[in-house]
Amino acid sequence: MKTYSCAELVRLGRQLPTPFCVEIAEEESLEKIEITEILRIVPQKRFIAIANWRGSNVIVKLFFGPLHWKRNLAKDISGITLLRERNLRTPSLLHNALTAGNNGAALIMQYLSDGKTLTECMQNAVTSQERHSLLSLATRSIATCHRFGLRQIDVHMDNFLLSDKEVYYLDGGQIQVQGESLEEELAYDNFALFLAQFKVENDEAIGDLLHEYHLENKTCSAPVYADILRRVKRARNLRLINYEKKLLRSTTANRNIRSLDKFAVYDREIHSPLLEDFISDPNRYIVKDKLMKDGNASTVAELFLDGKGYVLKRYNFRSLWHSIKYQFKPSRAARSWCNASILSMLGVYTPRPYLFIEERFAGFLKHKAYFLAEKIEAVNLWELTEKEEFSTAELSKITDSFRKLFNIMIDYKISHGDMKATNFIFYEDKLLVLDLDAMKRHGSKRSFYRAIQKDLDRFMKNWRESPHEEEFRKVIDELKLPAEPNF
Repeated sequence: MKTYSCAELVRLGRQLPTPFCVEIAEEESLEKIEITEILRIVPQKRFIAIANWRGSNVIVKLFFGPLHWKRNLAKDISGITLLRERNLRTPSLLHNALTAGNNGAALIMQYLSDGKTLTECMQNAVTSQERHSLLSLATRSIATCHRFGLRQIDVHMDNFLLSDKEVYYLDGGQIQVQGESLEEELAYDNFALFLAQFKVENDEAIGDLLHEYHLENKTCSAPVYADILRRVKRARNLRLINYEKKLLRSTTANRNIRSLDKFAVYDREIHSPLLEDFISDPNRYIVKDKLMKDGNASTVAELFLDGKGYVLKRYNFRSLWHSIKYQFKPSRAARSWCNASILSMLGVYTPRPYLFIEERFAGFLKHKAYFLAEKIEAVNLWELTEKEEFSTAELSKITDSFRKLFNIMIDYKISHGDMKATNFIFYEDKLLVLDLDAMKRHGSKRSFYRAIQKDLDRFMKNWRESPHEEEFRKVIDELKLPAEPNF
């Protein structure tokens, strides 16, 4: 079995072929640890894995980044020690040692064979009650940490493990101590950071979760819903900013490809030899009898890859000036990819984005761009509302969905840019937003005010003198729009 040094692990990046071995220093000899399954990896820095050590399954956290492994090791051990000193459950630390060559270190921890992170439990939950129970468990665990003066810097569901109906704290490197109990301001900001990782629709549960929090941590005054909601929105905006920075990079979920003639990012879930062929020449997959639109600005076609249907949108340059303009800004395909991902994070439905490609000359001059997304087998909103069998009950669901969408747009300063009814689908009681290349998140109230007013005017133009105008007008009238800035 191949044994890798820390330098080799750095060079391999994300591509670590299990099983393999690493060596740790034991007095004057070396001892092998067999890595059997990678659970999480931060390329060129560290990984967490299930391993075999001295005949038993264990969890190994290996630090091998050239610059910071000593600091990261010390932080992890310190965090585990802080938790255990307060009798808070965390997998036992069995051993720690330097790697061969003294250029990395391994933490060897107890393996709880039945353990699942709360993220995994949430994914397997069937009912809303099960999901709420898991959120309650996490909330009480966070509150307990705060009561003992601890906080997890980047608190999320993966930081908690459920084993034999007990919650264990993970990731000692994220634990900080702030005194005998966490001061109120820090505690509520940390709890809001946890709540901000969920979709906006989950904010309806905040009131119940605040009650759970206060039952476990009475060192803080009873939290006020409006104050926590304000903190959640602020934390979610910061999460969006950080999330946007990662959308064009290789991550656990996505892979990017850069060459002199191409820049692409795709969802790792759809990787296959056929996908590689598609990326090499996407234009070949646009065939005449599958065209959905063939315009000057864009061409849209249906296609199948590995038996699954997709919609491919090719963005064309209409003129030399049009081409020059887009050299200095993200392509419309890249914007569609980023915007779809942002909406999904907020809980706004849109056909799932799978890939975008920019054809380039000499590595930077943009040519055509392509955006690949899930195909939804449903008519657009305009066609739906024109059907004779379109019902009042269905209209009520649609207007309620738009009410929620507009409130999210207002809270997070998002404008769509083209609110035609044909750019929406109402499918399986969900409102899906399409055509996202003009969508924008605004940094200033002034630009957002202008853009949202334009969006709402265009939206109402869809229903002018239609039987549905009054119902959609009520939605607009109920909105709490930002005050008009003094221009």
